[in-house]
Amino acid sequence: MRDTELYRYLLGIEEPWTVGRVTLDVENQRVDVWATHPEGIRWPCPECGAMTSLYDHAPERVWRHLDSCQFKTFLHAR
Repeated sequence: MRDTELYRYLLGIEEPWTVGRVTLDVENQRVDVWATHPEGIRWPCPECGAMTSLYDHAPERVWRHLDSCQFKTFLHAR
């Protein structure tokens, strides 16, 4: 099992989202996980629910997740 697949299961990330990258910093006891989605995916409009294409992205945000194996875990997404 690859690290990206492992963290997809650990964090409960579901389609259309997936884990694109995982970095491990042993010295600082930190794991960073990047959630990504496929290009061209259609998303529901928050106002009317109609499926629309993605126009642009907000700046990347980072959330602190529960620690994994005593390593601070951070989730990145746009």
